[in-house]
Amino acid sequence: MSLIFYFSPSSPPSRAVRSLLLLSKVVFSGKIVDLTRGEHKTPEYQYINPNQSLPALVDGPLKLFESNAILKYISIKKELTQFYPKHILNRARVDCYLDWSQTGLEPIGTYANECYLFPMMMNKPAPQNKEQMYQDTISTLKFFESIFLKGRYIYNQPSMTIADLKCVADLTQLLLTGLDFNQFPKIRDYLQEMFSIPEIREAYAEYLDMIKSTKPNDSISYIISGIDKRSNWQINLYHHPLSSPSRACRTTLFYSGIDFIEKILFIQKGENRTPEFLAINPNGSLPAIQDGNLCLFESSAIMKHFARKFKLYKLYSFNLQAKAKTDEYLDFHLTEMQSINRYASSCFIGPAFLKLPVPPNKAQQQKDVATTLEFFVKTFLNKGNWAYINGSPIPTFADIRACCDLTQLFITDFPFEQILGLDTYLQRVFQMNEMKKSHSEYFDFLQSQKIGKFAQHFTQIQEQVRYKEKLTLYFNFVSPPSKAVKSLLKLAQISYTEKDIDIQGGENTRPPYTNINPNQSLPALNFGEFNLFESHAIMKFICIQFNLTEFYPNYPLRSLIDSFLDFHHTGFKQLTLYSMDFFFGPKFMKKQVPQNIDERTREINELLQFFIETFLGGGHYKYIMGSRTPTIADLAFIAEISGLFFVDFDFTPFPSIKSYLRNLFEMRHIRDTYSKYFLVARFMTSSMNNYIASIIKGTKEGESACCELI
Repeated sequence: MSLIFYFSPSSPPSRAVRSLLLLSKVVFSGKIVDLTRGEHKTPEYQYINPNQSLPALVDGPLKLFESNAILKYISIKKELTQFYPKHILNRARVDCYLDWSQTGLEPIGTYANECYLFPMMMNKPAPQNKEQMYQDTISTLKFFESIFLKGRYIYNQPSMTIADLKCVADLTQLLLTGLDFNQFPKIRDYLQEMFSIPEIREAYAEYLDMIKSTKPNDSISYIISGIDKRSNWQINLYHHPLSSPSRACRTTLFYSGIDFIEKILFIQKGENRTPEFLAINPNGSLPAIQDGNLCLFESSAIMKHFARKFKLYKLYSFNLQAKAKTDEYLDFHLTEMQSINRYASSCFIGPAFLKLPVPPNKAQQQKDVATTLEFFVKTFLNKGNWAYINGSPIPTFADIRACCDLTQLFITDFPFEQILGLDTYLQRVFQMNEMKKSHSEYFDFLQSQKIGKFAQHFTQIQEQVRYKEKLTLYFNFVSPPSKAVKSLLKLAQISYTEKDIDIQGGENTRPPYTNINPNQSLPALNFGEFNLFESHAIMKFICIQFNLTEFYPNYPLRSLIDSFLDFHHTGFKQLTLYSMDFFFGPKFMKKQVPQNIDERTREINELLQFFIETFLGGGHYKYIMGSRTPTIADLAFIAEISGLFFVDFDFTPFPSIKSYLRNLFEMRHIRDTYSKYFLVARFMTSSMNNYIASIIKGTKEGESACCELI
């Protein structure tokens, strides 16, 4: 039985609930209640909602009114955890906003109704205190903006929630008033983004038509334009792997977990002096960033910009004193630590790559570096007694900036052993996965050069710094969860030993494998004396053990990833059963092909649509749950859905899934994981549509296979 939703297009809370129903693709029957004819006061409607208000919801025997209660009920009943988070702290924040908005935004509704809507619809005169009501509205908006709109979504949630849907309904009452939203640019842009979402525009269609008929001002026209500005959110980082300030900024971006485009510039070729780059950075230096309309150069400014934008308080504390100590070092670094870069550049990089002469004062420069580092260890590391700069319990921007410069010395003959504690400090900071990731190309380059023993040892063991035990993955290329775990290990570049288990030969059903995994399933993991099965548990263990926060983000996003993985256990089982029943079973187990293929296909289509709306934000998310980078949730899902490649499944009705899969399967390490699986698919399937063929062959859809990735 579907939900019955009673609403009016002119009712703000009705529009909030309608938005949720459309965004989530929940099946419902909508019944418009005509307020102008008094239908909300009829005995029939009062039986449903004795409060005679809109909206109302009927679900079997349940009759519910009050929009906040309805929003929560739908979210919980339909498990719409992206709209009403499971994590207790996030849910509390959503509840906090909803409770506050009941009274806190009352001046907005009063002003819009009494000064504009009632005079327009009922010929009532505007109240004499209209100006005071306007001032109350302005004060309310200032408070709302400063407290609840600090991030992209209400209360800085990682994705849109029911708090946002209710907020949009409340704030857009002001579209009728001719308010100049340019005095509140954050609110203006927030509402404009919301109206770029098709489902929300549909929920507001009648109301927007009315607003357009009032000849709205420029700021209101901008809000209701519905222009999708997501292309303007892209961040471009201009850098080079050999540039230490570039690596510092790159580390910061990796830490933030955001999507960004890397553009490597070669100074030797003059690419930093082109008119295009000078328009971004007139200084012609590296690094530089382009964040929408904002262009920045100077690494410290860039790092601080992202710290504020993405609230990286661990790297750059909001505590005034801690921030001041970080700034103290960064200012010191700008001048006093430059002897490191001068020594590396003039005495090694210049002579080796630019054929410049070795300066006659090379020995003196090395002494200057040693003096600088002795002062650094004495002053900022308390003679080596502090783990991080200025006694911070965790690494900060100061440590990132320092160590990016210290690694410049790896290309030199600098005697690290003469500076007590410097080697262990470097290794400690490089426990950060983001530091390793930002230095990977530089370390690869160093290993091809003649470098000192410490540098050679350091650059070669970085992948083994965190752990002493070896990982062993028990795997079969046909097993979806096996491919999910292997993809994670490859993407994270973690060293491991792989052991193929012959399922057809029953190797998984007898010792020694059953000693590792008594469940006889695949995959399994061995880590020293520790054995583990169940792919989700394995991936979480790997991420926590090796601090892979880009694949298993910290809370609150981690709770959303957990909710997807819990659903995945049973919710997407149909995908594997479909490929088993219609390909693998008949092909390898001599099972008959089921006769209900049309019904089963319809169920799969519904499931995929559910995936889009529930976990890809209606197709607006690049990765599951709105994560800025692929997580273990994505690796689990693509392992499951790739079984449909064998049955020539038609993905045409799902363009967002097509682009989602293409994006992930173009990643080199994921393609490496699936190479044998794809090879088998090519030779064992009798037919393969263009899209699946292009994914498997690594080509663009419709292109020939001359440039295949595998």
